[in-house]
Amino acid sequence: MANALKASSLYRFMTHKRKVLSLYKKSLRHLEAWCYNLGRPHYCYERTLLRARFDQHKDEPSENRAAQLLRLGEEEFWENQSPDPIVWPNDGVEPGVLFERLNKYKIPEHYIEFWSAEEKAMFPDFLAKREKWIEIRKQTWEQEMKILQEWDKKNIEEGVPMTDQLPAAKEKDGYPPFWWHTVTRPLEQPERMTWFPRTANTS
Repeated sequence: MANALKASSLYRFMTHKRKVLSLYKKSLRHLEAWCYNLGRPHYCYERTLLRARFDQHKDEPSENRAAQLLRLGEEEFWENQSPDPIVWPNDGVEPGVLFERLNKYKIPEHYIEFWSAEEKAMFPDFLAKREKWIEIRKQTWEQEMKILQEWDKKNIEEGVPMTDQLPAAKEKDGYPPFWWHTVTRPLEQPERMTWFPRTANTS
């Protein structure tokens, strides 16, 4: 679990090609939303121009220049995204059918503190590891906050826009900041099973 990362931090580990493809796909979706009432021919014309802009720099030899173009493209998309994007029925965003579908399986991690002794006895290995994670969190909190403050100060001095990106661990194979939010993530299936005490069907 030393290499566990928050989902919001995975973007910086994606390859450049994957980031460009993701930008192209979401740009097409929002372009389609903008052209929804203008007719299919208008959308096809704008889609051709968009593809030409991407193809213009697909063989960029300079990695720095390619990264800069990607950043500018992300900023342009953010400024021009549709306020009413098209949402497919099975999308995980509102009003898609998958929106918050799994919320019933998510509970705050600290709810474990309210488990009864009988319930805790069902997961002795997990709770033993959890106590170690909590102890490590207490010992490393001040150090991790210091690393985070240094990272923010460095970005401010360099004029880098503030994002949710977290700094990498200073030590090899060390824990990244706030690693315990991933390690002690909510249980995927927190609902009591039929074999839990006092939950068996007595009828």
